[in-house]
Amino acid sequence: MKLPAVDVLRGIAALGVAWYHSRVDLWVGFKAIQANPADFSVFDRVLSWLSLPVSQMGSMVMLFFVLSGFCIHLPAAGKNRMPGWWAYAARRFFRIYPAYLATVGFCLAGAWGLHVAAGGVFPDPGLYAATATMLQNWIFDGRQIGMNPSLWSIPVEAELYLVYPLLLWISLRLGFRAAVFFTLACTAYGASLFFFGWGNSYGTFFKYAVIWNSGAWLAERFVCGTLPRWTPWHAVAILGVFGCTMLAGLAGADVFYLHYGWAFSSFLLLWWALGPGARFFAPTAWWVRMLVFFGTVSYSIYLLHFPLFRLAGAAWVSTFGSKPESFLVPTLGTLLVVPVAWIFYRLVEHPSHELGRRTARTLEGRPA
Repeated sequence: MKLPAVDVLRGIAALGVAWYHSRVDLWVGFKAIQANPADFSVFDRVLSWLSLPVSQMGSMVMLFFVLSGFCIHLPAAGKNRMPGWWAYAARRFFRIYPAYLATVGFCLAGAWGLHVAAGGVFPDPGLYAATATMLQNWIFDGRQIGMNPSLWSIPVEAELYLVYPLLLWISLRLGFRAAVFFTLACTAYGASLFFFGWGNSYGTFFKYAVIWNSGAWLAERFVCGTLPRWTPWHAVAILGVFGCTMLAGLAGADVFYLHYGWAFSSFLLLWWALGPGARFFAPTAWWVRMLVFFGTVSYSIYLLHFPLFRLAGAAWVSTFGSKPESFLVPTLGTLLVVPVAWIFYRLVEHPSHELGRRTARTLEGRPA
């Protein structure tokens, strides 16, 4: 089932996260400009204020989680039976791992190149090995490879893929309430990791179970035609939660709480897009086609943007002696990631998708 709204939202999330991270290596930063305004042009000072909303876009990863739960459950929604898990595993493995592993290799080559060229930090073999096996969130206390800290979310996504069969089994055999209890128990344990300091509360699936599963709930209701009616109060809620979360983030609230605010906004946004908002996502509209393209290559954008910014930032500092002063540079850098991501998509991600589809069909007993 092709839903343009899902691809549009996925594209927006990918660009938002990339724009957020572009500020790290390709801009001097808002605080530096405000601390020494005389050192910067009026244009750059004014433009720096426009960066404030972008400073909160890193949490758009929560929109990815909601969309993932929706898309993973969509094929099984309304069928009241367990799918073929070997085919499911093949699709999920080839969907994320080959491109992920290629990215880790690219990051290792980039880190080694920076070390040789500029005497940067020598790549940690253990951390790279853990990252390649998606274990870095568990055995390195959440520490990520310096070339690509955003890779923390991919192992979390993989864990949610692994937990989904159990969630579906509980829902089908024990009922919806048991599935809700299981979800809340996972979330409560994730919260305890944060409140009691028992471990890495950000890099495991526990915290994000309720977020991901909310997308699965939307898929079930959407397919069964029982999605509750969207009301003006829902619109008020999405605007209110979005605004409050944005202000809380600018005020320095802990990201643990911000993630849930952005997740609730994302849940409501997808709900709206599946309901009354669906008419805005006509496939013939130029802006829908453009954002659907961004959504198609969104995984490649997410995987590649940070190491590309790292390399571009190092080259800029080596050439000009300091980071860019204008916020236009990271903005342009974000857009320039897209063609590179498209090439990566065509060479790595898309072929692995096709291999996963063929493998899944073979496991299902259908012609490949």
